[in-house]
Amino acid sequence: MKTKNSQETQRLLDSVKENYNQSDELDRRKKEVEYGLAKSEQAFVEEFPAGSCLLDIGCASGRLCLALAQQGYTVTGIDVAEKQIAQAKQIAAEKDIDVTFLHYEPPTLPFPDASFTAAFMGNVYCYIPHSAARIAFLKEVARVLYPDGQLLLFQSILDAIFDNYKPIYDDNYHQFASDYKTLEEGDNFCSGAPAYVHHFFAADLKAEFDESPFQLLDSSEKGDTITCVLQKRESI
Repeated sequence: MKTKNSQETQRLLDSVKENYNQSDELDRRKKEVEYGLAKSEQAFVEEFPAGSCLLDIGCASGRLCLALAQQGYTVTGIDVAEKQIAQAKQIAAEKDIDVTFLHYEPPTLPFPDASFTAAFMGNVYCYIPHSAARIAFLKEVARVLYPDGQLLLFQSILDAIFDNYKPIYDDNYHQFASDYKTLEEGDNFCSGAPAYVHHFFAADLKAEFDESPFQLLDSSEKGDTITCVLQKRESI
């Protein structure tokens, strides 16, 4: 039987799924497919030989996966939004690019231990409700990576905009927050929608990494985004 807390968590996750299944999000992600790899993504993947098995967590309509596959990598993309996955499969078929796309439901990943050389998570970590669950999900990501596997994680942060969390609690937050009892500091909802999102300061994000099976190898901040390279700890 699900507890009230777990029911709330599922509602928050469902709100994210519903948001990314909307037609405007599908159109936006379809357009992104033509962008290819960002410089930081290209620099990261060049550390791994062609043919390496790579995982894109929160792949949407496949921008990253398709670009990686065209460079000779064996790529799997997963997403909670089933319409994004359907669109990704359609685009891959039209372009005749071999990528595995799977719809999945968190918190577990549908892969055996040590299945991938490296993984990507671009602005996805913020959609996992509750700090403990985010750290547990990082443990699950570490499980499916090779012993020295790496994770490239991009995440929006507040450091360039605010000094504390208080300013984020605006009318939009108060419109939807009253429906939940388990929200934590930094939890919020996307502008004009009841879709869950968590806002981070860089220090709080890194503090969660410290409690995870990953060590932070490198990080850089540019504007409102932090780019982190994480490596699975030897003891895992």
